[in-house]
Amino acid sequence: MATPEPDRRMGGWEGTGYDEIEVGRTFAPYPLVVDATAVAAFHDCMGDRDTPIGPGTRVPAFLLNELRAFKSNVLFPPGVLHAQEELEMYDCARLGETLVTIVRIADKYIRNDKRFIVVEQRVQAGVERRDVLLVRHILYWPC
Repeated sequence: MATPEPDRRMGGWEGTGYDEIEVGRTFAPYPLVVDATAVAAFHDCMGDRDTPIGPGTRVPAFLLNELRAFKSNVLFPPGVLHAQEELEMYDCARLGETLVTIVRIADKYIRNDKRFIVVEQRVQAGVERRDVLLVRHILYWPC
């Protein structure tokens, strides 16, 4: 199957091209910093101002699910869209624990002349680096 022409409707193009994305590539662990201010802000926006925030407080999964680790290794071209996401929770992360994110390119494919990248993002916690969360992002990759 021929690779479709790049979608350049978003203007000037810079970034990592689809052909440069290597399935199976795993990037070095990336530190994930979540502090008490971020956890308190999350609870505040949820209308929960009574939860005490301190060492050992559970870190909401929403704060663990971000693409900074992937973006630190790959330059996104304009027009990348989040097509789908799946989360698997294994354990909870607690405020004060060391957190890391490990990113792996799980797959890439073309469907209906559109390029897609499947990115697995594993969050690990503590000195023993126990698994906390696995997120599978499916991203539309225009170029």
